[in-house]
Amino acid sequence: MSASSPEESMRAVVAPADASLEAIVAAAARRRSLGLAGRLLLLVISFVLLAIAFFYVTRLAAYRETWLRDRLAMAHTAVVAFDAAGRQDLSPVLTREILDSVGARSIAIQQPARHRVFTASTVESAVTEVDDLTDPSMIDSVPAAFQTLFAPPGSVMRIVGPAPNDNAMIEVTMDEQPLVEQMWRVSRNFLTLALTVSSVVTLVLWAALWHMVIRPVRRLTSSIIAFGMRPQEAQPILAPSGRDDEIGRAETALAAMQDSLAQELSQRKRLAELGMAVARINHDLRNMLAAAQLISDRLAAIPDPLAQRLAPRLVATLDRAISFCQSTLTYGAAREQAPSRRRFDLREIVRQIVETAEATNVGSVAYSIDIPPKFELHADPDHIIRVIENLCRNAVQALQSQGPVGDRPPAVRFAAIRTDGTALIEISDSGPGFAPEQTSRIFEPFHLSTREGGSGLGLAIAADLVARNGGSIALAAAQPEDFYCGARFLITLPTPEDAPKPLLSARDA
Repeated sequence: MSASSPEESMRAVVAPADASLEAIVAAAARRRSLGLAGRLLLLVISFVLLAIAFFYVTRLAAYRETWLRDRLAMAHTAVVAFDAAGRQDLSPVLTREILDSVGARSIAIQQPARHRVFTASTVESAVTEVDDLTDPSMIDSVPAAFQTLFAPPGSVMRIVGPAPNDNAMIEVTMDEQPLVEQMWRVSRNFLTLALTVSSVVTLVLWAALWHMVIRPVRRLTSSIIAFGMRPQEAQPILAPSGRDDEIGRAETALAAMQDSLAQELSQRKRLAELGMAVARINHDLRNMLAAAQLISDRLAAIPDPLAQRLAPRLVATLDRAISFCQSTLTYGAAREQAPSRRRFDLREIVRQIVETAEATNVGSVAYSIDIPPKFELHADPDHIIRVIENLCRNAVQALQSQGPVGDRPPAVRFAAIRTDGTALIEISDSGPGFAPEQTSRIFEPFHLSTREGGSGLGLAIAADLVARNGGSIALAAAQPEDFYCGARFLITLPTPEDAPKPLLSARDA
């Protein structure tokens, strides 16, 4: 595979996502002309105007009804004063004065015993509107108020209603223009006062909404957009304001989600970068391993006993490395080969791993093998070798970098027993172990490493290989009083007598 192929494929995948994100942001910017702030402002203004309209309509109808009842009361007073004088007839001049004082063209009163009419002329203009105040209702008074407000000049109205403190009915015919002028004056005064008060209320309410809702929501929106454009950077992550309401809880949840997503994307980026790097060096690495294999063949001819004993294992190790380079590009990008399960002796494999480790770290770490002879497993031996080598290497690196606990010497122990039809393998050390906050994520790729500069892939690879062989791996709690009180890994694998079971790995669990 060429070095440019992974880069081109990654660009092909990333480019549509970036283009889609930019299109979404651009579309959001175009629609931002009337966002949440503008809609809330229009909603507040609409409700305020609706409230003003409701109060204006009811106020105008009430004023009109009150004005008309006052005219009936004035007419009734004039008639009562005339009756108190004991006069049966009035001159036209006196009648006109009484009608002018009421502002009426004619007054008619219907009493149980008689009916009387006061008018200055025998000819009356045509009546354009009749208002009965006997039993008025709001449904009828509101349309009547606007009918009066927009009445044409010269309109004549007739008012019919009961007389105050009397059983008589009074009819008053009058020009409608004085009432129209009074209603327009009341409308102007009311609307001036209402608009002033509503403007102050709108500004106060808008300021409160801006401070409590709109500005925090805009802050959330800006953080989401900025994080969507640069999700792998720490700067776009929202800093919660500390509020204890719904927006404060949303800020806290968003910050936690952004932080978790940024870490996840960072890990995925490292996986992609690792895959691209391995793709570049894969070809050259195979050539170097082939050269090392030729050198190891020559080492086998040296008469030194140690060289004679280690050379075959070195050759086998190089063979596995070359096969691995040919079959896989990187962890997570290429797939592992399906396990080739067969019977093998676990104690012999562990002995070879320990012998190689002792030759590499002479005298620094003590190894203990507590595995019965002829302890057979049914799994892929190459996979199990890689698992045990990873765990052994991690234990040695932790002991060398952090040292053992207390006055214990640095040591690593390998043990195995059969229980409930399965093989249980234990790998433990006398080191400091893992911190409690790390135990739940140790099998995640790139989560942590036992040495500075490490990739953090050893435990993730080990968990994946164990799961592929039908087993499981877990970190068990070690007792402080035990000699091997550090990291204690338990691997469960099927025995040769049992069919392999598809168990979940610790990473999947």
